[in-house]
Amino acid sequence: MRLLIIAIFSALLTSCIAQAGRIYDAFLGKDKEMPKLLKYEMVNNNAMRLVYDEDVTLTNIIFNGLPLDYSMHGTIFIVPFGTTIKRGESIIFSVTAEDAAGNSSKASIAATGKNTEIPEALINEVSIKGTKEAPDRVEILFLESGSMAGMAVTDGLWGEENHAVILPDITVKQGDVAVIYWDNEPENTDTIDNFGKKGYIISGKSEKTLSGTNGTILLWNERNGEIADGIIYTTGESDLADGYGNNRTKNAAQYLLRKGEWEGEPISSALVTASRVIARLPGGPDNNSAADFFITAARASTFGKENNFIPYEE
Repeated sequence: MRLLIIAIFSALLTSCIAQAGRIYDAFLGKDKEMPKLLKYEMVNNNAMRLVYDEDVTLTNIIFNGLPLDYSMHGTIFIVPFGTTIKRGESIIFSVTAEDAAGNSSKASIAATGKNTEIPEALINEVSIKGTKEAPDRVEILFLESGSMAGMAVTDGLWGEENHAVILPDITVKQGDVAVIYWDNEPENTDTIDNFGKKGYIISGKSEKTLSGTNGTILLWNERNGEIADGIIYTTGESDLADGYGNNRTKNAAQYLLRKGEWEGEPISSALVTASRVIARLPGGPDNNSAADFFITAARASTFGKENNFIPYEE
């Protein structure tokens, strides 16, 4: 009797077995694993390319809230939107995939219209302990002509960020800047004209302020794309997360170090207050290090204009 019970129990344990990397019910001979979306990418700003791990039928295809009336079967798909989205325009694309066994999975994808004229750019000035009078701001300096459409600024790695700002479709020239009001609405959105160079004012619409004196700011060529620039700043006084203050900052800092977008110690933010900001040295030196930056009083900051070297002195 004991042997019979053990045999039945053993059969139950092994009733679901793996075949070719998938899970099957040994009693019913049925695939029990949901289809997996292995890869997706925007194609020509008018379609989404999807790659699954098995043959599936696509159902419930939704583009920006509107259903797309397609019936598709296979492993690799090009799904037309029925329209071309603008560079920098954000969309939500969702789809349900069902395999031959009836297993299904749903994917929801946030994507941004691709920009083929992305200029080189740097993080130029940052206010990280802002007030209503002097709010949190991030200034981007453009090193060449192009469009800022779809470029993104985050306060952490994708998936860990508190907020991401997707820049609008604005054509820029060398020396122009974009000033992002992170969590406060700017009182004036008029473009600043500084001896022929433009300062564009952008509302970041974040529900949270920047991270205070332990954090990172990252500039990306596009959503989930290549990193363009980044800065790390800490007080140097925290015992948490290997001195970075929190794991979000630590993870982003280690990423920048691995990518070669930062070298050496973080910028010291010990002197940063509501009335002092982090600024890049005039001329935009880019050694990916703290030596590129200085602390200046907020009243001497130049958001929207070319930086002046007026360091804060205790």
